[in-house]
Amino acid sequence: HPVLTSVEIDNKGVDISTTAGSKARAVFEGEVRKVFAVPGAQNAVIIRHGEYLSVYTHLDNVLVSVGETVVTKQAIGTVHTDQTDNKTILHLEIWKGSVVLNPSQWLSK
Repeated sequence: HPVLTSVEIDNKGVDISTTAGSKARAVFEGEVRKVFAVPGAQNAVIIRHGEYLSVYTHLDNVLVSVGETVVTKQAIGTVHTDQTDNKTILHLEIWKGSVVLNPSQWLSK
């Protein structure tokens, strides 16, 4: 951890820096399985893509609902901007069952 030196961070995904007001978009078509608040990480959305899950955190507001079918690149929420450091960062994880995968292969160029 950059501030708490005795704390170790286990980041299971990637942090994507963007600009204020940016929308998080679905990496692939699927079904919204869960929308929930995460203490310290604003809101989160989990989308099922067959046997895979994509997890998006640090969303200020969510634009999708549980059970909704989304298409590739559909906006799912607005990425949170931290007012202290003025950074806008989306956290993305990809899972296959209980195995975390590298999200870079799922990102559009």
